[in-house]
Amino acid sequence: MTHVRVKGFKIFKDRHGRMRCYHRATGHKIDLTEALAGSAEFLAQCETIRAIAVAQKEKGPRAGTLGGLIKGYFETGHFANLAETTRRDYRKCADFLAPIRDTPVHMIDTPLIAGIHDKAAKKIGWRRANMVRTC
Repeated sequence: MTHVRVKGFKIFKDRHGRMRCYHRATGHKIDLTEALAGSAEFLAQCETIRAIAVAQKEKGPRAGTLGGLIKGYFETGHFANLAETTRRDYRKCADFLAPIRDTPVHMIDTPLIAGIHDKAAKKIGWRRANMVRTC
């Protein structure tokens, strides 16, 4: 059996002995029973998934959403003048808030922020949760 390596994809044998394949960045799976690893169909599916991932990455956040607000702040001169560690901490906070980046800014209210803080405190600790709340 040949072992194929495709950049950005993880191909492995699971605990049941079945071969699995998924795109690391998006988590999109390829069914290796339909398209055998290394075949033309497999490589075509890999290229399709990679193109979709690139298009999503280039699309960026929309204006009027939390993601657009964060992106706009990261592009300001004020953010560029901050210390490297402060910028890194702000980016970590933004990464934690990534699942809700499409939330409109007018929908962000005190109960939502309190809920985010509580979940963050359980997951990443109270100090980082306070940083996320402040961010």
